[in-house]
Amino acid sequence: MLNYGKQLAISLCEWGYLLSHPSHWRLLTQQRENQQSQSDATHLKAALDWLCRAHDAGGGGVSAGYFLRRGWMPPYPETTGYIIPTLLRCANSDPNYIERARTMGDWEIEIQLPSGAARGGIGINDYPIVFNCGQVILGWTALYRHARDERYLQAAIRAADWLVSIQEADGKWVRHTYLDAPRAYHARVAWPLLEVHALSGDIRYRKSAQRFLNWLVTQQPENGFFPYMALEPGQKPITHTIAYTLRGLLECARLLEDEGAAAHTAAHLAASRLLDAHPQVVETGFLPAELDASWSGTALHTCLTGNAQLAIVFLALAREDQRMAQAGHALIERLKRHHSLSSPHPGIRGGIPSSFPIWGSYVPYAILNWATKFFIDALLAKNAQLHPD
Repeated sequence: MLNYGKQLAISLCEWGYLLSHPSHWRLLTQQRENQQSQSDATHLKAALDWLCRAHDAGGGGVSAGYFLRRGWMPPYPETTGYIIPTLLRCANSDPNYIERARTMGDWEIEIQLPSGAARGGIGINDYPIVFNCGQVILGWTALYRHARDERYLQAAIRAADWLVSIQEADGKWVRHTYLDAPRAYHARVAWPLLEVHALSGDIRYRKSAQRFLNWLVTQQPENGFFPYMALEPGQKPITHTIAYTLRGLLECARLLEDEGAAAHTAAHLAASRLLDAHPQVVETGFLPAELDASWSGTALHTCLTGNAQLAIVFLALAREDQRMAQAGHALIERLKRHHSLSSPHPGIRGGIPSSFPIWGSYVPYAILNWATKFFIDALLAKNAQLHPD
C-alpha cells in the first residue's frame, strides 16, 4: 500500500525499461474497458497463477508486483502476510498453495525483527511499521489455524506484544507509523490483535483492539466519513485506504460478536453513505479513486486496488442491503475487464493493475500483488454470497 504519489522521480533508465517491451506498449496503448471478461473461475485461476509467479520472483516472500519501469520488485513483507490466508482458502483447488503459504510464513519468521515487529516497506528494511505488522500477523494466525504449528502462533504473539507496547493510551497508534500520524485504517491492526486473542486467550490483545475501536468510532461524523483515512495527513483518502478502514471494522465486529455492534454500525453507515454519493456504482462499477469528506469524487482515474477491496466490503453487507450486493458484483465485473488473460508477458497476464488508467497516481505503471490478492478475495466473496453453505 505504499504511497508513491505523483512526486516519484522517474529515471531515464526506468523510462527506457518501460518503453522497451512490446507487452508494455500493448498494455499502455490498450487502456480501455471493453476487454471481454470470462467466467469468474477463469479469472480466479489466472490471478492465482500470477500470484505464484510473483512468489517465485520474490525469493521466499511475494514480489510487490511487476512494475513496468523496473520489472519484478523485491518481496513485500506486509502484503506477503495477508496473501497467506488467500492461498490457504484456495487450497482445495491446488494443494501446492499450502506449501507456498507455509514458505511465505516461514520467510516472515526468518525476517521478523528482534522486537517482534514486522519490517516496513518493500524489501528487507530495518525499520518496523505498525500497519505492516498487523498484516503479517494475519498470515501467521491463518497458518496456525491450518497447521497447528506453534511457531506461527508464537511469532504472532511476539508481534502482537510489540503492537500493544507502542499503543497510545487513548487507543490510537502514532509511533512507528508513516509520518508519525494516526490512521483510521489501523482498524486492520485491531483485527489481527483480535485474531491473536482468539487463539491465545490473552485478554490484553482484545483490550488493545477495543481501545483503538473506541478511539476510531468516536471520530466518525454523521455522514459516516472517517478522518485519518488518507495515506498522508492533509490529503484526501483513496478508496484503497477507505476500504482498509471499513474491512477492519467489519472483521473486528465479527470477532467481538455482541461487543462489536458499534464497529459494524460504523462500517455500514460509511458504506451506505458512499453508495448514496455514488449510486452509479450499482450499475457501472465505477468509482473515482479519491473521495473528499463529503464522499465526493476528486479524481478522474479509478483505483482498481480499492475497487476490489470495496467489493469485499459491500458483499459482506449484502444480507442487510441488496444495493450492497449489486455494487459488489458491479465492481467485480468492471475489474474483470481490466484483468488481462491473454498477455504473453508473465508479469502482466493474470495480474491486476494498480489504477485505471495504469498511469493513475496510485502506484503508476504497476501490476500489484495486493491488488491481485484482493481481486481473488472479491471473487471468493462473490461465490460465497451466491452459494452460501
